Amino acid sequence: MTRRIVIVGAGLAGLAAAWSAHRNGHEITLVSAGPGASALGGGAVDDVPWEQLVRASRALGIEPFARPLTADVLAFSNDLAAWDLAADRLAWVATIAGRLRPARGRDHALLDLGSLTNARVLVPRADRANWDADAIAAGLTDDPFARARRLTFLAADVPVLRFDEERRVADGDLALRHDAEPRLTWLAARLTEGLSRTAANAVLLGPWLGAHTSHAAALSTRVGVPVGEALIGVGSPAGLRFEAARDRLLAAIDARVIVDRVTAITHDRGLTITLENGASLLADGLVLAIGGLAGGGLVYDPPDHSAAADLPDGVRIPFALSLRAPVKLAANLGADALTSEATSSLHGPAIDVTAWPMGNRAGMLESAGIRCKGARAAEGIMAAGDVVAGRPRTALEAVSTGIRAGAEA
Repeated sequence: MTRRIVIVGAGLAGLAAAWSAHRNGHEITLVSAGPGASALGGGAVDDVPWEQLVRASRALGIEPFARPLTADVLAFSNDLAAWDLAADRLAWVATIAGRLRPARGRDHALLDLGSLTNARVLVPRADRANWDADAIAAGLTDDPFARARRLTFLAADVPVLRFDEERRVADGDLALRHDAEPRLTWLAARLTEGLSRTAANAVLLGPWLGAHTSHAAALSTRVGVPVGEALIGVGSPAGLRFEAARDRLLAAIDARVIVDRVTAITHDRGLTITLENGASLLADGLVLAIGGLAGGGLVYDPPDHSAAADLPDGVRIPFALSLRAPVKLAANLGADALTSEATSSLHGPAIDVTAWPMGNRAGMLESAGIRCKGARAAEGIMAAGDVVAGRPRTALEAVSTGIRAGAEA
């Protein structure tokens, strides 16, 4: 029987839920108010936080290794057509902070250094605020992984900016220019010349190789060596490429997309979803994929935010959803995975202690969220992605929980 499934949120978790529900033959409506954490990602595709992976490998005295992926996750990635997920090995990507780090997969534009050994990597100089080729090359050459693989990073004067204003435009605007064929042809000629002078085996560029799709593979074919981007933080064009791939996939599964904000979810002869514009939707199943504290799905709201001149009027949970829904919240802020009721006080949790990870303890951004049993948050309501309490805030965790929520909805 075809069911009406409403998904709130258009990030990785929401997209995976829509894809999963569509595979089960259901009618999909996706509601989103705008970009979230997925659109701000840098393009590294992790299953577990990479820092934990590195710490564990050091403790065990072994190299980090890739865990198997489920058939559903691989099928979703293939349909998304924006990532490279190797079946049996990790990717190694370079950051603009001068460090190499492992990732379970990567946006197609990121340069994967995991397959290179005894190689020279060209890092072209460019007069841009966030691109110091000399510092990046020095830091990467001194990285333990680079030393073990005998990788050398060489900063060199190779033109990659064609016009003066490109020193100042945003990364996304510069990436958009590389969606044009003439610009790729020009860049390929400059890189080919630089490679002939430096005898490099690969080229590391800033996050500039396309806004709608990655052109790294085409550029690599033209110059004859691997070419790709470095990983940056928030605001990478990888987020733009994800959004473009998401929209293509939503169109392919014939999902109805509504651009609006959900304000309330109620049970009344089924599920009723109220939108900010006053309209309402009826659903047989619902997936909440609205993000966590970083993405705006959760709001930090301790009791003292509403206090008068004296003490707050009582103890209550220090977090709230950005919409009204009949679900319960939890926050694993202590060493013993305490519930939100136990960590609440008249003034909320101690932010300076709980906000950031410490040792093996996750920080508040990674811990607070909806309390779920599997994917189920309440009758007819599933949750997925960063809004779920106590789960890793990684791309493949969002995909996995989204697939499960879409199937169970």
